[in-house]
Amino acid sequence: MGLPNLSKSMDIARLRYIQSIHESPQHRNPDTLVRHFIPILARLRAAWLGREELSELQADPFYYYLVARTKYYDQVVNEAVSDGVQQIINVGCGCDTRAYRFKHFLRSKSVKVLECDQPQAIHAKQKAAKRWRCFDYVEYLPIDLNDDTWPELEHWLGDRARTKTLVLMEGVSPYINGGNFGRFLVLLATRLSPGSHVAYDFKIRGVRDDFGRVGRIQEPFRLPRARDEVATFHEALGLRLEHMELSSELCTRLLPGLAESAVTLFREDGLVRLQVK
Repeated sequence: MGLPNLSKSMDIARLRYIQSIHESPQHRNPDTLVRHFIPILARLRAAWLGREELSELQADPFYYYLVARTKYYDQVVNEAVSDGVQQIINVGCGCDTRAYRFKHFLRSKSVKVLECDQPQAIHAKQKAAKRWRCFDYVEYLPIDLNDDTWPELEHWLGDRARTKTLVLMEGVSPYINGGNFGRFLVLLATRLSPGSHVAYDFKIRGVRDDFGRVGRIQEPFRLPRARDEVATFHEALGLRLEHMELSSELCTRLLPGLAESAVTLFREDGLVRLQVK
């Protein structure tokens, strides 16, 4: 049983699945569970993908960036838990499977996970995941960052706000109005305990500025590529910049040989790791 066709989320799931079965070991996507969220016919078509169609996918710069981004956020989770994080809030979780792939690691460290997404998406994901047992450490909460407030999340935090937390937002900010995303960062900075972590990626200002501009999203969140300006932006919100990397740098670091190949590197995004002051 797959998730409903929620356009972008399902496109990402399909690509991850293709990357997990058709790529060489050094460029393989580690998300081996995403197949469970893809309808069976779509899964079969992906498994039988021809060489020509695969080559067309690989020619898109985003294709290998997705592999690198998946590996990157896997590392973020591992490092945050090793740093003492006791709960993970995965906002815009879509078809992400880290809560399930890292089951033994998370349970061994007594880490709780809150999966968040828009109502239709999160309810469908919860229903699909119920088939997998022994995930009592995972909870689900509907949330839309394009709303002005998030009382459900604030209520969930409650006394948990004192618990060291990782907030993960993979591929989310380009689809959120800038003002809303900024307010959400302020909420995290004020409600999470000092030392908590926030990790997300963003579209670089001046590069495809119309990307994500649809419906009520008229001014999608953007940041400059300059590290000092990114640090200053977050410092004013109560968040300390720990690490920043451009998408092209990430692909070069995590995918051996890619920079020397004929593949065009993805140069639209930046990725940040922040700490609550």
